[in-house]
Amino acid sequence: MMRSKGILLILGLISLILLSTVIPSVYSNCGMVRAAASQGGVVTVAEIKGEITRSTLYMVQETLTAAAQSGSRLVVFYLNTPGGELGAVNEIMNLFELSWVPVCVFVSPLGSTAWSGGTYLLMASHIAAMSSGTIIGSCQPAMGGQPVYDPKYVNAMAALMVAHARLHSRNETVAGQFVYMNLNMLPEQARESGVIEVIANSLPELLSKLEGKALIYYVDNETGTSSWRLVDEDETELYTPSRTISLSGISSSYPLLYPKSIKYQALDFLVNPYVAYSLLMLGVFGLIIGIKTPGYGAEVGGSISLLLSLLGLGVLGLNVAAIILFILGFTFLILELKTGTSMLAIAGVACLVLGSLMVVPAGWLFTQSFIQALTTVLLAISGMLAAFFGFLVYKVGETRKLKSDLEPKTLIGAEGLAKTTLNPRGQVLVKGEVWSARSADNSTIPVGSKVKVVNVSGLMLIVEKAEKGN
Repeated sequence: MMRSKGILLILGLISLILLSTVIPSVYSNCGMVRAAASQGGVVTVAEIKGEITRSTLYMVQETLTAAAQSGSRLVVFYLNTPGGELGAVNEIMNLFELSWVPVCVFVSPLGSTAWSGGTYLLMASHIAAMSSGTIIGSCQPAMGGQPVYDPKYVNAMAALMVAHARLHSRNETVAGQFVYMNLNMLPEQARESGVIEVIANSLPELLSKLEGKALIYYVDNETGTSSWRLVDEDETELYTPSRTISLSGISSSYPLLYPKSIKYQALDFLVNPYVAYSLLMLGVFGLIIGIKTPGYGAEVGGSISLLLSLLGLGVLGLNVAAIILFILGFTFLILELKTGTSMLAIAGVACLVLGSLMVVPAGWLFTQSFIQALTTVLLAISGMLAAFFGFLVYKVGETRKLKSDLEPKTLIGAEGLAKTTLNPRGQVLVKGEVWSARSADNSTIPVGSKVKVVNVSGLMLIVEKAEKGN
């Protein structure tokens, strides 16, 4: 009963700490968003940097959801990438096309590149922008680091690029050349060719150049395709659009940074093919070794490695993996109470930490400081759990050691004193405990004599008179 009250008290303290961290951050950020919305609205800003992977896909998906929830007028993705996985690139392009909030892909800062998959993302955006000194292009497909010349594959990728160029009223000929000829372009060339709409060297400059513009969704009379186009606001009626998104006043919008959370940094590591397959092999061999030689923790490490590899390979989604990690973590901790081995406690806490990092919320309600504070709280909770179960393991170990020390068979060879005269039965004092005893040869041993345990019969010690000098 006392232990249950103690655990409830600890959980209550953890809840208070969490609430004291969460509530002020949420209300503070809500206030900033409301103030910004009353002035010029909100522009959500995020960054796509490095290789494009499924981690990038998850991040983009969450960013667009958060932008829609916050009522953002525009989502600006800073882009600097050498390319990436075709599957992830294709899905991000579809997310851009289906996004209710218009997307601007901004190849920036100065010196950035949007090669290969980056150019595909640029072509699928509602507004394409570049900074001075940036480069786009080199979109010939590659596999295993080697260029692909198979016309079937190359033509398919070129058609994908051209289709998205048409959906955004961009130069379809140049879009095809990015793939067929590995064409590269600087900002000035890209704008003159009708591939991008804006050249700007900073976010304020970009928003300033979008002032007085409007995004329209209309039917192109030449192709019959419904397309997006960035036009001057006073020209919108010339196209009889079915949807018009005014960008008036956007230069005074509040830029709401959507930071890359720690879970995506962890995912960047896990989705690396070498890491994912290494974890898969480690998990399989760990389970095999654990089945053959249980009790050494190989099966525990193997199961965690296998789970992380399935997440890295895309077999499991983030939410499913997080739930499984929580279940594994609590299962290991419960088993720890039964077994008293430190390995299960360590594995359980590790699973809870990984699961917590994967479900750290992100979005317009949460500031960067809140995310850092929440991560700290989650890690602190995991640390408290580790300390709690470590204390339990220590206590269980002490109890087992005490029990082991008091086992009659462990007393063989130990010396003590005869508490009563053994004739041939009596009582002896050995290691601070009084035991029933009898003499080994049924002889009489006087009270106060030194005795030595030579055998055990049930709970009775078999003793003999110790030799003098011992």
